[in-house]
Amino acid sequence: MRSYERPIIVSSKCIEFEPCRYNGLMISSDVVANLKKYADFIPVCPEVAIGLGVPRDPVRIVDDGGQNHLYQPKTGECFTSEMEQFSEQFLNGLNEIDGFILKNRSPSCGIKNVKRYHGFNNPGSMRDSVGFFAEKVKSHFPNQPVEDEGRLRNISIREDFFTKIFTLADFRRVKNQGSFQDLLDFHSRNKFLLLAFNQENMRRMGRLLSSSSDLLEDIKNNYCELLLHSLSENSKTTSNSNVLMHSLGYFSAKLTQPEKAFFLENLEKYRGGRIPLMVMSSLIKSWIIRFGSEYLEKQTFFNPYPDELMQVSFIYDKMG
Repeated sequence: MRSYERPIIVSSKCIEFEPCRYNGLMISSDVVANLKKYADFIPVCPEVAIGLGVPRDPVRIVDDGGQNHLYQPKTGECFTSEMEQFSEQFLNGLNEIDGFILKNRSPSCGIKNVKRYHGFNNPGSMRDSVGFFAEKVKSHFPNQPVEDEGRLRNISIREDFFTKIFTLADFRRVKNQGSFQDLLDFHSRNKFLLLAFNQENMRRMGRLLSSSSDLLEDIKNNYCELLLHSLSENSKTTSNSNVLMHSLGYFSAKLTQPEKAFFLENLEKYRGGRIPLMVMSSLIKSWIIRFGSEYLEKQTFFNPYPDELMQVSFIYDKMG
């Protein structure tokens, strides 16, 4: 059974950690609550950190002459410089981070669809902005997985996010403590997963490991750059389907015609968005157990994160 390194996640503090929203409430998230068992969190509330209390008068993003400001309408104060200074200081102090979960649509933490008002006294707004802290996160960590608790209700987005953070946590261990052989092993067991995210980068990583005469630290750094670039993209249904079809080939001669037909029928359901990837992966895993395949058994594509999180994902979507 695969063991999992604990990802290090920066999270908005109001999501399952403290009641520090502007209205004094805490956001409930089954995803974050269950992820706490398997990941280490660094909770942060940028608005409280710059001196705003709990509860507090709401702040908003205001565009004044093409320049965004973090504005508090009730007091008429701007907190733009304070937020930018805190964000820089906080993010510069982070060393190894595997991902971010931020509060959706927040003027400080929202990663997309945040309200932006046109002028200090204009009630008109558009949901086309990014929170001040979130913007700095994307600037400092351009290839790190960043999601909000709202988007993580979507099972495909959640599967992708979990896959990325546990893959990066695994690599962080190899990068910090591993030998060249450990790096080779990491690449070998992640081949199918990397193929699903970026086939060309997967090949570049293989060439880097097979032909490089650089120092191990340089190899690790170059490999890390390619890995982060690969995981900055979302896995595509077509790429995942190709991996699944490739996996079918390992067992094709041993399966009955009805079994193959059942697999292909469900693959079409997956392609059409009617079932999640975990259903197809579980089907392949059942054949790995039934027929045996040491190579496939080691592929993280089929066990990208703890099974308990897979179960939570499925139940959560049925209830939500």
